[in-house]
Amino acid sequence: MRRRELSDVRARRAASPAVAAGNCGSVTSCTSLGSGELGIFLSSAATVENRLNVVVSYKKNSGSSINARFGYSSSGSNHWAGYFNQSSGTTKRTTWNNAYVHSTCKSAVGMMQVTGQQTFQTPPVTGC
Repeated sequence: MRRRELSDVRARRAASPAVAAGNCGSVTSCTSLGSGELGIFLSSAATVENRLNVVVSYKKNSGSSINARFGYSSSGSNHWAGYFNQSSGTTKRTTWNNAYVHSTCKSAVGMMQVTGQQTFQTPPVTGC
């Protein structure tokens, strides 16, 4: 994507009331933290019919390095990945393949547990 197209997308995104409320798109939800953006995305790249991949990511824009792990919550269950280190200016993500059952239309929440801090969450998203 060209820089101008990217800036146009960012401008439309910034102007959208849905984005301000935490919904970055139809199957994406994000929240702005003090030093970056945490998001959850339900990806149609799953390899099993009626399932979506769950992708949780964090784009760290500033601040000192962190030790954290991603997770997501759906249907009353939490699912966690392993810990990682992240420095400013990087994006980390974890994918759970075929994890979301599309036909249930249940909400999923992205999470990031930061060592020595707290667990941050995205607003809920559904794949419907």
